[in-house]
Amino acid sequence: MSYSNRRLFVFGSLALGGTLGGCGFRPLYGGGAASGPGQLFQSVRIERESGELGFRLHESLVERLRPVAGTAPFVLTTRTTLLRSQIAIEEDDQITRYNLRLITRYTLRRAGAGRSDAPLATGEVRSIAAYNATASQYATMTSEQQVLRRAADETADKIVKRLAVAYDPTWGV
Repeated sequence: MSYSNRRLFVFGSLALGGTLGGCGFRPLYGGGAASGPGQLFQSVRIERESGELGFRLHESLVERLRPVAGTAPFVLTTRTTLLRSQIAIEEDDQITRYNLRLITRYTLRRAGAGRSDAPLATGEVRSIAAYNATASQYATMTSEQQVLRRAADETADKIVKRLAVAYDPTWGV
């Protein structure tokens, strides 16, 4: 790239950046962990659902949000439904493939706020994963656990992205 092309690119980028800033555009992770969604993520306490699925989802959310230990001004709650369906059945009625669907409703609230207070962010995410059933019960159980872990990771990714987009600086993080 020649010097004049670089200069044109830099000035064009600056002009474009000014225009986008004027229309309300804000970069999602512009300030890194010290501002915006990054700061929100560190300020959230994640409530854990019961059971293995609750544990997996909680661990996935903690890994992505990296909340700071101590008193958090926000609380994230989740309610997950797991649906298992048979998608491949052989002629002898043996099931050879299953789908796992996770439907997770999430709510972000201020800590200490009553259930009647308006939530800051709510939504529903869905994840689907499949595994094979084999003649070995151990192999089938292992496959199901791995798929459950992947579905929990995918669900956590979707929740984090939606929280980042929903973030509003007026929340006072």
